[in-house]
Amino acid sequence: MNIDLTFEYIVLSIALGAVFGLENEYRMQKGVKIFMGFRTSIFIALLGDIFAIFYEIFKYPPIIITGFAVMIAFSSAIYFEKNAKTRNPGATTYISSMILFLSGMLVGVGYYEYAIVIVILITAISFYKREFLYFITSIKKSEMIAAINLLIISFVILPLLPNTYMGPYGFFNPFQFWLLVALVGTVFFLQYAILRVSKSGLLVSTVIGSLITGTTITFALINLGNKFKKLGKTVVYNVVVAANIPMVLIQALLIIYIVTLSSKIIYYMIPVTAVSIISLLMIYLMGRDEINRKAERPNNPFPLVKTLEFAAVFFVVLSVSRIVAVVAPNLLIVDMFLSALANIVGAAFALGTLFLGHQISASYAAMLLGISVFAAIIEKGFIGLISKDKSTRKGIFGYSMIVGLALLITLFVQYHGI
Repeated sequence: MNIDLTFEYIVLSIALGAVFGLENEYRMQKGVKIFMGFRTSIFIALLGDIFAIFYEIFKYPPIIITGFAVMIAFSSAIYFEKNAKTRNPGATTYISSMILFLSGMLVGVGYYEYAIVIVILITAISFYKREFLYFITSIKKSEMIAAINLLIISFVILPLLPNTYMGPYGFFNPFQFWLLVALVGTVFFLQYAILRVSKSGLLVSTVIGSLITGTTITFALINLGNKFKKLGKTVVYNVVVAANIPMVLIQALLIIYIVTLSSKIIYYMIPVTAVSIISLLMIYLMGRDEINRKAERPNNPFPLVKTLEFAAVFFVVLSVSRIVAVVAPNLLIVDMFLSALANIVGAAFALGTLFLGHQISASYAAMLLGISVFAAIIEKGFIGLISKDKSTRKGIFGYSMIVGLALLITLFVQYHGI
């Protein structure tokens, strides 16, 4: 066995024990009764490392079993002493000592990356114990029910559905539809959670949601505006500005670059990008006081009926796009326009794939991506028409059409004659 490497592992196990031990010592200074301080933590991590080193030298499995037996006896002694003095049967110290011992063993057998992650995590969990308890006690029953329902929808029902296309032109995919339900529900829940803890939660949730899908976050914002009428202008500027800028920069430009690993399409996209960002920033300057306005959170973290309604609308648009692609595959411009209505990420992936396969040029790919951006922006204007507030409808539709018109003129000037 490499002596230098063994020495490094010993030093690393001591360091990991010290990290965990320092956190315990800090809490002991604050009056918390802990029976595993700085030196004990180092000893436990080092003990695990030593047993692992002996195993690596002799390749004798009972060494590992003996190590765990010794550690169980040692941890049990700590546990019973703690219980006798504090009358607190909590097993946190017992379990953390076993995990620290296991981390030392992982270092000894060369899996030090896992050991580092594990020790950092248990240290953080121990340090933030009070914050975790406070967070748990602040959770409402409705929030817990919403979280459980969302988990059931996303991780129980969704995996059971067939991921196959059915019906005429393969327009219906059960898995894809339910994935949209889970996605829309997640955006609703995320918006609620951020509004619960952040003063500028509406802006933050809009930006985060638009990184996934600007269409879904637009539905969520309009739903919020319908509940709280005074948020009309705030909803307008968040839909038009905060939802569109990440869409242009991330869903369009970043995705196309990740797919192609080429800056050629990005180069041809400069005019469209510049016009869209400048137009949106000008609108932002008009509503900067409203866009950061604190918003009330909805009563329901996960409105199931609204989620199903919005997912159905979203799915209809996606299905129409698929049918057009099958019926008229030569109408690539129409297909990209309709695809962007569902999700511009899909359009960017498709264009990147076509470019890599030398089926379209960088210039043509950029034009089609520009059309996709145009479609995604004006789509929000039409979605805004479902708002119950007249000024909100006019604001979202009007601003979206202005930015869309600017992009359309830019595309015409840049690609006139193609």
